[in-house]
Amino acid sequence: MSDLWPTKVIIMREKVALLGSSGIVSQRFQQRLANHPWFELSAVFGTQKNAGKSLDELTWNLPEPRPELPNIEVISCSASDLNFELDKLNIQLVFSALPTTEAKEIEPILRQGGKHVFSNSAAHRMDNDVPLVIPEINPEHLGLLDGQKSTNQGGSITCSTNCTVMPITIPLKPIAKQFGITSLEVQSEQSLSGGGWLMMADAKKTGEVSSEIPGEAEKIAEEIVLLLGEFNGDNVTIAKFSTDISCRRVMRNYGHLVRVKVELSKTKSEEEILALLNNFTSIPQQLELPSAPRQPIIVINSTIQPSVHQWAGAESITNPDPAVDLRCGMAVVISDLQVSDNHVSFNAFSENTIRGAAGGCLLLAELAFKQGLLV
Repeated sequence: MSDLWPTKVIIMREKVALLGSSGIVSQRFQQRLANHPWFELSAVFGTQKNAGKSLDELTWNLPEPRPELPNIEVISCSASDLNFELDKLNIQLVFSALPTTEAKEIEPILRQGGKHVFSNSAAHRMDNDVPLVIPEINPEHLGLLDGQKSTNQGGSITCSTNCTVMPITIPLKPIAKQFGITSLEVQSEQSLSGGGWLMMADAKKTGEVSSEIPGEAEKIAEEIVLLLGEFNGDNVTIAKFSTDISCRRVMRNYGHLVRVKVELSKTKSEEEILALLNNFTSIPQQLELPSAPRQPIIVINSTIQPSVHQWAGAESITNPDPAVDLRCGMAVVISDLQVSDNHVSFNAFSENTIRGAAGGCLLLAELAFKQGLLV
């Protein structure tokens, strides 16, 4: 293995905390930490409403059965007391499933207290010193952590992406690297779970949902060009290609579907593009990280079926269990691949609350932890 990616030997499980107790992403984190081989869920922070309740007393809203969770109670405290509570428990690694407003205030406080925060929130994704990373796509951007740690008592914030960015950017990476991109068009169909429990409950009651997702297209565009940008040692130079992105909400509980059209810098054949996608692996697969799917991109010849393909990457397709199989729901499914001269189009699908949220963030922490970056 290259010296560029030094790794540490995992001897015992690292104690971790979770910010958020009852939201969709928080419960996905709980589900995937229940049997994690490296991380031990040791503290959960939530609202005053849930304070003092054990995890198994909280309403479980995911469609899969609640896994066996640690016997801990939800802690509620002021932002200024968070570092004190974490220090008492000897916890340095924190996962954030906070809403943007709360994350904007709380995550820097934890960083200044020397904690390593892995955030699913949008609050700090575009900060110049915060790495926004998809582990298979731009792991080198984790080099930004050095600057953060030097000015924040050794602490850091690392962000995972917008959930819709995953099925767009993961298949784009091998294409962009090999052939270059001059323009990108995307149309998204985003599920109800991307809007939270309240949206899912309202849609179930009324049978309809507004298709509008204000500000979403702009967020996706700025994240894509950052993720595909070049890390130069101190900062990231964003990728230079035009984007045309439109987003809408649809009546589906889980999973985001995107229709992607790309103009390449070079003319290529369908066989070349297909081979690139089918053979794509990266650092997470090389390091055999617990949440890394063996094949991050799966190309199919049939129509995407959300109820089936939301578990793409699972070791067992017949009996997928995201609480036991951490690869479950971590792959992107591609269909309807078409190549004409220098234009490529395809449909892509991924599970927005797993790969696009808790699972992707957890994989990111696995990568940084394995590489010894959290010291």
